[in-house]
Amino acid sequence: MEDQTGMRPAAPQAAPAVPVVKQVKELLSQDKIKEKFGEVLGQKAPQFMASITNTVSGSAQLKKCPANSIIGAAFVAATYDLPIDSNLGFAAIVPYNESVWNPKKKDWEKVPKAQFQMMYKGFIQLAIRSGYYERMNYAVVYKDELESYNPITGEIKFVEDFSNCKQRDAGDEANVAGYYAWFRLKTGYSQELYMSKKAVDNHARKYSQAYRYDLNKGKKSSKWTTDFEAMALKTVIKLLLSKWGILSVDMQRAIQDDQKTYDEEGNGTYGDNKPDSVPELEAQDPFEVVEEEPEDVDIDAM
Repeated sequence: MEDQTGMRPAAPQAAPAVPVVKQVKELLSQDKIKEKFGEVLGQKAPQFMASITNTVSGSAQLKKCPANSIIGAAFVAATYDLPIDSNLGFAAIVPYNESVWNPKKKDWEKVPKAQFQMMYKGFIQLAIRSGYYERMNYAVVYKDELESYNPITGEIKFVEDFSNCKQRDAGDEANVAGYYAWFRLKTGYSQELYMSKKAVDNHARKYSQAYRYDLNKGKKSSKWTTDFEAMALKTVIKLLLSKWGILSVDMQRAIQDDQKTYDEEGNGTYGDNKPDSVPELEAQDPFEVVEEEPEDVDIDAM
């Protein structure tokens, strides 16, 4: 309809979206969320909660994720009493485009989510706290340091004289042979695990859809692409502990929680290895649920 000037009135403008950083701050200001973080962190809760805001503020990709998934991932890190500054290498909140099946479009679509990710120092920290381990170590192994490796028995031999090994000092990634982790329990039992660089790469290709996507598209969206060494060390340490170590309750939970995304009810799902094929849909499924983006986060369920 035209007004008296002969011009159509402007269409009403949609309200601008609330920035994710502001949404996170608003959630963190809620008493119930303050109480929950306080229950697991005590006097350290205010500092940890401030680090959540700082983490989101410094990440353009996290700003695209729902605020509730950010809080959910951060709360998991809080239950382990691990800092979420990824530069420290203990735990991190990382953005991930989760593949979600859209039944209306009958296709997969990418939905940004914040994902809790345990880093390799986090696994070591939990192992130390358990009190079971006398010593632990991990290392990148260079080609001139490796004498032999038997993949059947798992036996690995390093050179006896490291004075002639120059590749470590040079730091050339092309000379990396693999990755190694070792522990000794207080009982005297010890175990080690070595994985070649190729074996680690195969592991990443198998279990990380994001890494496969990066390799196919020439992108750098996966932690495997941007920091392969850290992810490789984490993989070796995690596999060593899960296969041969004594796992405290926290260590068991950390292995299960690693790389999960969390919804508003605190339910975790693995988002990084969705199948590439289309799922089978039954006709007239009475239990079909259409997911809607939640407005709030329920930490009581965590």
